[in-house]
Amino acid sequence: MENNSSTLPVLPVPPVSRAWAIAGGIAMILLGMFALGDQLVSTAAVATFIGFILMFACAFQLIKLFTIHGWKSHLWYVVVAIAYGVAGYVFIAHPFKAAIAFTLFLGWAILFGGLFRMFLAFKMRHHKGAGWILFSAAISIILGALIISQWPATGLYMLGLFLGIELVFAGVGWLGLGLSSTKN
Repeated sequence: MENNSSTLPVLPVPPVSRAWAIAGGIAMILLGMFALGDQLVSTAAVATFIGFILMFACAFQLIKLFTIHGWKSHLWYVVVAIAYGVAGYVFIAHPFKAAIAFTLFLGWAILFGGLFRMFLAFKMRHHKGAGWILFSAAISIILGALIISQWPATGLYMLGLFLGIELVFAGVGWLGLGLSSTKN
């Protein structure tokens, strides 16, 4: 087997500020704990944030209208802008209803993603490490099925739960990087 590691470019690694990495890690862990402590509020905050992102997308689609030519292109940009605007309004005005609907979509997406990865794992069964793909598929299938089976109740806390878990693990990563860094 040929070693091609010498042909790969070496990317420069930016220096890590130990203090900022530790401080950022601790802050993210604390925010994650807050999100996990009140998942209802966190879910409403995530849904509202998604709503504002969709409203900005609506505005950018409308701005784009002034830079294109041809009525067919205008029509599609207007349709997409209206869709973003309506979805953004729903997420902002009714964050829990939007979160409940979005959670059902998320549950099905996770479940189908797991099913596709399971199919991929069986196709790759002769490759070393394919078992990890199958393991991740099984976890996704179980998680998606749990979200769907407990819906609509999961819609009231799932986005906050995911946000809290993400913040805690990201914070642990930054904290670990900062603690292992030798540079200030």
